[in-house]
Amino acid sequence: MPENPGDLPGISHLNLIRAMCAKNDFRGLPVYTYAVDGETVGMAIVDPDAYPLYAKLWALEVRADMRGKGIGSALVRRVLEEYDDVRLVAMREAFDFYLRNGFIFQDGQLPDPKSNVAYMESRQ
Repeated sequence: MPENPGDLPGISHLNLIRAMCAKNDFRGLPVYTYAVDGETVGMAIVDPDAYPLYAKLWALEVRADMRGKGIGSALVRRVLEEYDDVRLVAMREAFDFYLRNGFIFQDGQLPDPKSNVAYMESRQ
């Protein structure tokens, strides 16, 4: 993890993630980062509160110009190495990414076609 995990230039976050980064306040949650040439270009935040039952992948972000290079997949692999059972709420545009990276729809249920989110869990 870089000395200042809140210094993530160029990464577009939800407002809450932006606020957490600005304050360098991750509420004690594990943060996994990916750096290229010394610059952090991706991060994953995990909430292990329910572990050993499961851990929640709370946020996964890769800087827009670095997407499609395997960085998000590398971060997911790192999280799955640490936790046996990982769950998350995925936005519709990320369904395929998570399916390719070892996740299934929770309880095997396909998401409602009208919904923009779905609960997913790792297949480990």
